[in-house]
Amino acid sequence: MSPSSSPRVLIVGAGQSGLYLGHRLLDHGFGVELATNQTSLEIRDGRASVTQFSWPSTRALEEQAGLDLWKEQAPRFERVNMSLRPPTGDWVEYSGRFDASPVAQRVGGYAVSVDRRVKMADWLENLEDKGAKVHIQTTTPEDLRYYVRMYDLVVIAVGAGGLGALFDVEPDRSSGAHERVMTQAFLDGVTWQGEQQFDVYSTNGGEVYFTPVLTAEGEATSVTMLSTPGGALDAEGMAGRNPAPLLAGMQTLLGKVMPDVGERIAHLGVDDLVGGPKGIAYSRFTPAVRKPVALVDGTPVLGMADVVVTSDPVAGQGWANSTFCAQSYADAILAHSSRGGRFDEEFMTATFEDFYQDRGRHAAVFSDMVHGFWRGEIPEHFGELVEAALRYQQVADRWIGGFDDPADYERWMFDPEAARAYIAEVAAKTG
Repeated sequence: MSPSSSPRVLIVGAGQSGLYLGHRLLDHGFGVELATNQTSLEIRDGRASVTQFSWPSTRALEEQAGLDLWKEQAPRFERVNMSLRPPTGDWVEYSGRFDASPVAQRVGGYAVSVDRRVKMADWLENLEDKGAKVHIQTTTPEDLRYYVRMYDLVVIAVGAGGLGALFDVEPDRSSGAHERVMTQAFLDGVTWQGEQQFDVYSTNGGEVYFTPVLTAEGEATSVTMLSTPGGALDAEGMAGRNPAPLLAGMQTLLGKVMPDVGERIAHLGVDDLVGGPKGIAYSRFTPAVRKPVALVDGTPVLGMADVVVTSDPVAGQGWANSTFCAQSYADAILAHSSRGGRFDEEFMTATFEDFYQDRGRHAAVFSDMVHGFWRGEIPEHFGELVEAALRYQQVADRWIGGFDDPADYERWMFDPEAARAYIAEVAAKTG
């Protein structure tokens, strides 16, 4: 595609989805401009946000796009260690590997996590180095009235402020997300037993994740504590939001709810926060499900990823949803442009629907499953699945493999007959 004939695309937002889409379109000859309210230096100097994951297939898309800029530096993890802790009775603990799934076997069975501040700043600088024009400004709805006359396609990749409100609520679609609060710290000196993998602790009071992560200062451990508002692991009222009391509150809550988990960070203080005081944060997530197209003076603009369907951090699907959505959009835009098509409302609606049916709805069901695990909202046969994961490594591996490919859960886990047939098949092979 020649520069003179390539459509002009404006992307508003410099998160995972917007930057990935920008890189893919730029690589195929599109004229790409991006508007964001922060420079790369401001992103690097910001406060920590929720830790995200590049599961094997997400990581493979990033590599394919030439965006695996930290391949040699980022710590890898190949396994998820699960600890399910009911209010009474014994804990249920098992471990599964990514490389047991067909998808991960093709692309390499490991995941990585890179501090958002490092990743987004590097991607933004790289995009500008490749020739995209970057506008540092806060985009308002009024600005969009000008942009829709200037560009062939405007994509909204940030839902904050007034831009998200442009998209009507979609009552008939689920994101699987629920109200959530998060306390998270990047720490040095966390206690590990054996290899540093991805450790998940789940209780009826919330979830805790220990993740090896690459930061600007090098390798660290992200300790993420998730809860529903007012739940047993909600640190807001107890600790406030200053670094020292927030870390102390995090340690106190963990020590009360899961004493052995609390011990892993009980000896640490604010001097162990990687990146200083900005290495710890408290956040609240409010889910939103919106229609993918908004009209600005009668001209459609396209929303993507969290603008349309919020990802619940409890399921760890944020960057996966963002990346697969961006790749799906890039493929659709390239194909439509090659046919000389207009970027009208029909195209935009169909483009989002293709992503949602292929990936988004499966991630939503997975998020609902995680949220409902301790709330009596899961099918009765799940007890049998847990027992099978303890007994058969193949079942445990497939369960963990669904973190990377949530669509697989629909093939074997959610339907009682399919689940029992799969367990019986594994049992027969195992003997």
